Amino acid sequence: MRRKNRIVILFVLVLLMLIPGMAAEAKTKPKLTAKKKTMTVGQTYKLKLKGVPGKAKVKWKTSKKSVVSISKQKGNIITLKAKKKGTAVITATYKKKKYKCKVTVKAKEKTEPTADNPVLNSRDVTLYYLSEEYKGYITYDSSHLREYRFRVSGTKKEVRDWKITGKGADYFRITDYGLLQMDWEPAYVEPCVTATVTAILEDGRKLTATVRAYSETNIYIDKIFTDFEKQYITSSMTQKEKAEKAAWYISTTSDYELYNPNWFDIFIKGKGDCSASRYALQYMCNHMGIKASGCRNLDAHGKTLVYADGRFYVITTGFNEPKPRHYEIYEISGAALEELAEQNNLDLDYFRQ
Repeated sequence: MRRKNRIVILFVLVLLMLIPGMAAEAKTKPKLTAKKKTMTVGQTYKLKLKGVPGKAKVKWKTSKKSVVSISKQKGNIITLKAKKKGTAVITATYKKKKYKCKVTVKAKEKTEPTADNPVLNSRDVTLYYLSEEYKGYITYDSSHLREYRFRVSGTKKEVRDWKITGKGADYFRITDYGLLQMDWEPAYVEPCVTATVTAILEDGRKLTATVRAYSETNIYIDKIFTDFEKQYITSSMTQKEKAEKAAWYISTTSDYELYNPNWFDIFIKGKGDCSASRYALQYMCNHMGIKASGCRNLDAHGKTLVYADGRFYVITTGFNEPKPRHYEIYEISGAALEELAEQNNLDLDYFRQ
């Protein structure tokens, strides 16, 4: 009997513990998860009527379908979709009682379209070629560019191809990623060469830049000529005297080196053969505005034909001896001049013009 009483008492105690929770649940009032909601056009939001069974019969309604629509409904949960700017009231009706949520829909922020204005990082580039042979001999401006990397900005389009065109195109090369380099230096008689670099985008648009090339060697030689003229040439000197002073300079500053016809070496390395000497004199005279031409015939040795003060002179430099070397100068005319011109394919009219 006592055992039965104990069981009854235990049952009553458990029941008393459960009743408050059940009562609390029964007293929970239905309410929406939000009374106010702000959305953006295109956005979705799940609205729930809490405090009712999941399968409860809830009637949902929107005051403006054009602003907010009910896209999905499952018992006490709906999915709202914001359609356009404005306000709407969502009403949930459960057991004849209504619960409302005010929804404000904002327009999407307008994003500015990405600008498509492709440009090259430079429209005008100058490169300077420096020969490996002369790096240890000449001075040059360390800020001079040896290569340049072209880049395109302002567009998402890729560069399909790079091209180099124009008279000086052969002096340059460009990689498929826009790196511009030089293959060789311009000749002394053409100190600057130009070309056009074109970037072709994948949609066919083209961007162009002008590129120029100079030779560090040519610049250095011109400096030597200018310094020579400042030091040794005066306005009172005749053209003949100027040409003779140039011959003296070559003979006193360079040694003879067999099989070295490079006239640059006369000034840069201080040596060269007779062919190098005759062209060294030619370009020194040309720099001073005096017409001169090295004799091309190999048998002419170090002869340079010079037109000075209305007369022709032959100046011979490049003798095979250590510096200071001697030089020779004499006037030439008549048949001897015609013969020299014919043997060396020289146009005398060029000199007289």
